Amino acid sequence: MKVIIVEYIVLIIKKLINGRARKVILLKDHDVFTSLDRARNEVLNMDFYTSKKFDLVKTQMCYDFAQNKTDVCADHMKSLLKSKDIDYISKAKLKRTIIKAQNDMHTQYIKEIRAKWLSKGIPSKDVEYVIRMFERFRRPVVTAFEHRIDSIFGSTFNNDNFSLMLAICEMWSLGVDLLPDDMKDTFENLNGKFKDIEY
Repeated sequence: MKVIIVEYIVLIIKKLINGRARKVILLKDHDVFTSLDRARNEVLNMDFYTSKKFDLVKTQMCYDFAQNKTDVCADHMKSLLKSKDIDYISKAKLKRTIIKAQNDMHTQYIKEIRAKWLSKGIPSKDVEYVIRMFERFRRPVVTAFEHRIDSIFGSTFNNDNFSLMLAICEMWSLGVDLLPDDMKDTFENLNGKFKDIEY
């Protein structure tokens, strides 16, 4: 009983202290969101070629993928920042929440782009091939995220949830900045199998 009372008092004190401190929701104005817009627009301006001829289908597929990915990621990031009690949950729970959010982002944007490409008449084996190729180029970024999350949560410099989430948003921003290159590498390495599809 005494432990519960002490924990409750600590929680109240944290809320009072954090009430005057910065709230995680303020990160809704972090430049990770403008970075997502910038990355999407950068991909929009990419052109892809097959045998030195402009390949409209490959170009449109790349843009649709980037738009889908950036929209899904922005929605999940905003939802995470609005999470109930995010300012007060334990570091362990916050870390689990962030990892889950990242996994959910990935699952959703892959599911949505797969459905879109299939609806456009692209054969299933080709859809899976493009997704696998993208994930191969993107793997170093995902691995870096895993290492950075461990470092962020292991650091004594990040002493509250605002600091932790700020570091996470900075990490995501760097990953977003690398997205156009990963998209470019993926679609430049495709052959012309899609060019005759009415996309």
